[in-house]
Amino acid sequence: MNSKIIFKQFLLAVLWGISISVVGAVHAANMLEDISFASIPGDKVQVVLQFSETAPEPGTFTIDSPARIALDFPDTGVALSKKRQSIGIGLARSITAVAAGGRTRVVLNMVALTKYSTEIDGNRVVIVLDEANVARSTASLGRNTIKDIDFRLGDEGEGNIIITFSEQPKNVNVKQEYEKLIVEVKNVSLPRNLERRLDVNDFNTPVSFIDTFASGKNIRLLVDTKSEFEHLGYQAGNTFTIEVKGLTKAQKEARAKAKFGYSGERLSLNFQDIEVRAVLQLIADFTGKNMVTSDTVSGSITLRLKNVPWDQALAIILKTKGLGMREEGNVMRVAPAEELAAIEKQELEAKKQIADLLPLVTETIQLQYVPASSVVKLLDDMGETEASKNQASSSSGDAAGDDEGASYISSRATIVGDDRTNKLIVRDTARNISQLRNLIEQIDTPTRQVLIDARVVSAGDDFNKQVGLKWNYRTVDKDSHQGGGVNELKERGFDVVNNRSVGNHKTADALVDLGEGLINGKGGVFGLTFAFINNGLIDLEISASQEEGTSELISSPRVVTTNGSPAKIKAGTEIPYLEQNESGNTVAFKDAVLSLEVTPLIIPGNKVHMELKINKDVPDFSQAVLGVPAIDTKEILTSVLVDNGDTVVLGGIFERELRTGTDSVPILGDIPVIGSAFRVKNKQDDKSELIIFITPKIMDETLSVR
Repeated sequence: MNSKIIFKQFLLAVLWGISISVVGAVHAANMLEDISFASIPGDKVQVVLQFSETAPEPGTFTIDSPARIALDFPDTGVALSKKRQSIGIGLARSITAVAAGGRTRVVLNMVALTKYSTEIDGNRVVIVLDEANVARSTASLGRNTIKDIDFRLGDEGEGNIIITFSEQPKNVNVKQEYEKLIVEVKNVSLPRNLERRLDVNDFNTPVSFIDTFASGKNIRLLVDTKSEFEHLGYQAGNTFTIEVKGLTKAQKEARAKAKFGYSGERLSLNFQDIEVRAVLQLIADFTGKNMVTSDTVSGSITLRLKNVPWDQALAIILKTKGLGMREEGNVMRVAPAEELAAIEKQELEAKKQIADLLPLVTETIQLQYVPASSVVKLLDDMGETEASKNQASSSSGDAAGDDEGASYISSRATIVGDDRTNKLIVRDTARNISQLRNLIEQIDTPTRQVLIDARVVSAGDDFNKQVGLKWNYRTVDKDSHQGGGVNELKERGFDVVNNRSVGNHKTADALVDLGEGLINGKGGVFGLTFAFINNGLIDLEISASQEEGTSELISSPRVVTTNGSPAKIKAGTEIPYLEQNESGNTVAFKDAVLSLEVTPLIIPGNKVHMELKINKDVPDFSQAVLGVPAIDTKEILTSVLVDNGDTVVLGGIFERELRTGTDSVPILGDIPVIGSAFRVKNKQDDKSELIIFITPKIMDETLSVR
């Protein structure tokens, strides 16, 4: 009974596959029928795509990491026996053809990007890879400019992000990270008016916002979405279009299956004490896959599985019996896990022995931004090399490299860093040197710089008030016509009339002029002289003054540093003082400076994270000990995250000093009521606050502030 059910399900699967093929053939009239490739003279590789009808004009674009060349053919299907073929000639690894939505995409997987050309010859498209001109860096591909970034609603409710360039782009990389779509375009300039955010929520598509900003010589688009989606990027001339479409119910169910981990067709198995080899044979017949079972697989199993994916059933059986499985194409190899591990170990040792027999070549790699010694040390820290005793070269160790199992550096390799020319001299196999170049291209990049602009403001609010009476007595030289007594009166603000001599006799004219001269503008003191006693002059000063003021002391240190590197700037005074030690007195120094220490880190979204330490010291000589002044210190140690060009206020240190006092004449000042005539009261209220403003500014590679 179970065999009949399995046969019916298998027959339905075959009919479904045939129907899908027929529908696909009807939908696309032109079909990609064959792919061939060959090496041609001039260190070139030729790839030929054969179509059933006249070949359409393809849209092309490239991706740096991983290195790929993609061609899009509209209104075209795929009629290939294998959708993926290995090439293994020069820099070309493999080629893949996939059809979706009436469009066929052909992707060439490369070891490294190189110049290429496409030509249409009737029903054929001929692609020629010129490996003599490998694109060592994106800078060699030329400078491009973005002319416009637009968003349009598609016919089926999808959102289309349209990027228009001044010339055909060659380095557009589109990747999905969770609910965001990240578009990176290398070696492209962006006008200031396009560095903006587009709010496209009103279009009712999966896209909500599109943020565009420059990053050195490259640009980035961050596409925020509000629902599950699928995307497709294609290029036509100078325009690159990203199509973002919401998922249908069936697609969401398919994603849920993929998240579950098992997507095979469901089956039911109910057996009592059946041989494991027989169960494996049933699964092979159900799936139509070829299966090779090791002779060491034995034993029986009892199972009851109802409506479970066949790949989940297979995984349960293998795990229960301690077996492993390796799949190559449509062939599955089943054996005990230890046996498979031993076979793989032998294969790796064989590959290593082959690599040890390959000839060694010597090449130099020119570095632009990173010192050669730093790269050698980095490789050593990664375990790729072993540092030599002379610290000038390093020998490599075995390490994992690309997805085909090759290491970046073989065990016979030698790396020497020449700091004079900033080159790496590498001796290894040609393939490993090519892998090392790809790694170094990711490392040898310019480090962005940040300008930190700090403003330290010390704001003070002073208030002084003084009220009271002050009696004064001065001797007067009666023998001098314009003696010291008169001159002293003049100096104190009094006006002596007619320069008459002052003595103990009565004068005919008034001695003191009660005019404007009696008021001291600075002190706010009103004075009056009214009596002479025994060659002395008694005067009275009535003080009623009030002063208010606000002062600001502004310091503005600025410092430029590279991303992730600490920087420090300080200015001030080193105060010398004597220090006693075993050898006697020596001169030591104590800092009283304004200093700024900062470590900036640029993070995605054009933001800057800063570790800050700001110190402001002021020497106070009024509290000196043995000639060494006290240091009034104000310090802030903090960590902040700020947008590029924005200003953050790092709090403040607030201080308030309130002082009151009384000056009085002894005994007389203590007399009730009339004692106030012999007292002067003063009050001082000082407030000060230290406020610090920090503005980070990311600098581009031309050392100008963005």
